[in-house]
Amino acid sequence: MKLYLRYLLRQLALPALVATLAFSGAVWLSQSLRFVDLIVNKGLPVTTFLYLTALLFPSLLLIILPVALFAAVLFVYHRLTQESELTVMKAVGLSNLQLAGPAVLLAAAVSLFCYTVSLYLMPLAFSSFRDLQYEIQRDFSHLLLQPGVFNTPLKDVTVYIREHRSDGTLTGILVHDERQRRQPETMMAEQGFLVQGEAGPLFVLENGNRQELDLDSNPDRPELRILHFDRYTLDLAAAASPPDDRSRKPKELFLGELFNPGDELSEQTRREYLVEAHERLTWPLNALVFALIGLAALLAQGFDRRGQWKRTVGAVVAVVVVQALSMAAGGLAETSLRFVPLMYLVPLVPALGALLMIRSGPWLGLRAATRPAPAAG
Repeated sequence: MKLYLRYLLRQLALPALVATLAFSGAVWLSQSLRFVDLIVNKGLPVTTFLYLTALLFPSLLLIILPVALFAAVLFVYHRLTQESELTVMKAVGLSNLQLAGPAVLLAAAVSLFCYTVSLYLMPLAFSSFRDLQYEIQRDFSHLLLQPGVFNTPLKDVTVYIREHRSDGTLTGILVHDERQRRQPETMMAEQGFLVQGEAGPLFVLENGNRQELDLDSNPDRPELRILHFDRYTLDLAAAASPPDDRSRKPKELFLGELFNPGDELSEQTRREYLVEAHERLTWPLNALVFALIGLAALLAQGFDRRGQWKRTVGAVVAVVVVQALSMAAGGLAETSLRFVPLMYLVPLVPALGALLMIRSGPWLGLRAATRPAPAAG
């Protein structure tokens, strides 16, 4: 490998890695806030929380990696220009395409990795994410009842439990039910557990008593009735909304399944599957496209002593526009498959345009400096 190629690759690798870690941390923090309630109020174990958020990372990498690479290209080539290193490399005969080569190679490697994420890792991780989310929704012992506090899983129903054992058994149970205002009930039990019934969760109490106060029989001296039981079932079906249907979403499917949806699906669903398949093929190209836009902004024009902030801002605006057009093209394709070619044109046209700018753009400052002086006389 040529010396300049190794040098530029080393210069790009560390900023790209730092930018990836920084963006990943910020995105992970914003996404994890969606699940903080499961820890604070629902008692979900921290390990499960971390695993749940980690399963979202493959889909986030498709956005983070191209942006991180773009930031690294802008940072490195701007610094090399300010320190005149690119001017020296140009003076020894390197063309713009050769100077852009290391960044293009790195962008191509990132694009290939993004294809691995898009075609394999993302559907695998998202399927596991939805499986775990579905299990959490059905684990009512964690989502409804917390030990050591007075829980209100239903309106006018208060539940207290002393301990929640690892096998799902609840001990030291107190339930106060005021849904019937004139006949409030209080139930105490040594232990119990939650089970999933056809209509929702059922709270099964064991070895306890049920105390009912009848205010209608004698308002001055209400009657207290006590019933001792070995097992008593309390319906909590209204305490939680039923979990979503575990039908597979487009992001859970692999490319072959997206291109060959079942005949039983509606036309709208089939279009969504096909659009998702084409997005899997086009979104990884953003790494290459964004890198070329950054290179075109910094290599295709001459050296400017006033700085390159205008070019940098222009590159950022161009990347935002390309990203917005990609999303818009996907939305149009969902309405009509005639717009699917637009999903490929959006990344390819800017990439080709940036490549032509890099190849034919003047290095004005250097050309002016190295142009031979006219002959005397």
